[in-house]
Amino acid sequence: MSGRPATTAAVLRVVAAGACWGLAAVMAKVAFDRGVPPVRMAEARVAVALFFLVLLLAWRERDQLRLPPGSLPVLVAFGLCVAGVNAAYYIAIDRLAVGVAVSIQYTAPVLLLGVAAVTSFRRPELRPRRLAWVAAALTLAGAVLVSRAYGGFHKVDGKGLLAAGASALLFGGYLLTAGRAGRRGVPPATVLFWGFVVATVAWSVFAPWWSWPFGRLGQPKVALAVLGVGLVGTLVPFFLAVGAIRVLTPATAGTAATAEPPAAALFAWIFLGQHLSVVQLVGGTLVIAGVVLAHRTAVVARKTWRWNQKPRLPGSNQSGRTGVSTPSS
Repeated sequence: MSGRPATTAAVLRVVAAGACWGLAAVMAKVAFDRGVPPVRMAEARVAVALFFLVLLLAWRERDQLRLPPGSLPVLVAFGLCVAGVNAAYYIAIDRLAVGVAVSIQYTAPVLLLGVAAVTSFRRPELRPRRLAWVAAALTLAGAVLVSRAYGGFHKVDGKGLLAAGASALLFGGYLLTAGRAGRRGVPPATVLFWGFVVATVAWSVFAPWWSWPFGRLGQPKVALAVLGVGLVGTLVPFFLAVGAIRVLTPATAGTAATAEPPAAALFAWIFLGQHLSVVQLVGGTLVIAGVVLAHRTAVVARKTWRWNQKPRLPGSNQSGRTGVSTPSS
């Protein structure tokens, strides 16, 4: 698959990942309300995802459990970003209004566009297009409205703001490192396996497993919530997003992932009876418009640039480097 179909499929995969993360937020609330601390849920979701991924790969694709040569640094960075973004986000929602934490985290696409603009000074043709900035602004504004962050800034907590800012940076780092691993040819399942291994080890040091509230798992709703967040909220969406980042730029993927707040609001309405206001519906519309524009910029970029470069033949006037060219979109 190439061209527009590939770009459309990649955007839809990230949107689906955002919807999974939104559903996971509703599942996680069930566990929070029954005594599972947010940080321990963040720890458990990675361990559950790793457990089922290992089972799947051991059954179908054992070769993808191997560490590709030269990929360890980027996979370690990816795993630390996965652990860090979950920890920072859950700390933020523990100290701030949830809408504020979500909105700050989804400044990541704007930050990634800024990074692309700064690092493309030697190659102006790779500079982010104006439409990409518009798309990121629309999705960010939509996230603020959907999550009703505008009503939570009166309860500002310094540590909460730092945690939310860290979650934005780590979310951007997760997208960048996933993209770099993809350009090195590491399969998505391998990226996830080693990333989850690193994240689980990091969590084991930060929050030792012997202090995890295992007694809470005796409640069926808690056990189902932990299982659901690990599978539906972690393994499935991360697999979708890591696969899509091979086609999209990190900024475009981050913009598409802003589907999470509208999805969370929709699922809260369906399962928790929380009504959607007119403002939230307007915010959801802005997110959809931003995702459509992000898709448009990605399609234009793929028409202009070759994203997947084939190995050059000896003696040609090209560099012979194999990789993926990802123009900022």
